[in-house]
Amino acid sequence: MIDMDAVYFIPRQTFPEVEQALLKDDIVSRQSLTFRNAGNFGSKEDAVCVKISGSEEALLNAKGLIGEKGKPVEGAEKDKILKQISDEEDAVAQGFGTIFE
Repeated sequence: MIDMDAVYFIPRQTFPEVEQALLKDDIVSRQSLTFRNAGNFGSKEDAVCVKISGSEEALLNAKGLIGEKGKPVEGAEKDKILKQISDEEDAVAQGFGTIFE
């Protein structure tokens, strides 16, 4: 199975419901889920950015759970968000590593 990434903007008012559905799903909940304020990525929407990294089956489940409550992010915007999240995670890992030096 190939691991893949999906990114969605979920309006803040529906986010608790979507988050609960994602975390209750047996397959989706075992994937890597990242939640960030969409404003961190230049969005003007009052939304939460959800990044899901996992199997194709999990991403299909997540898409069904999110449905019309969220907007998928695609193309260059998605690539930019994935890179920014990756860079943030790398910076945290490097900072954590200095604790043990």
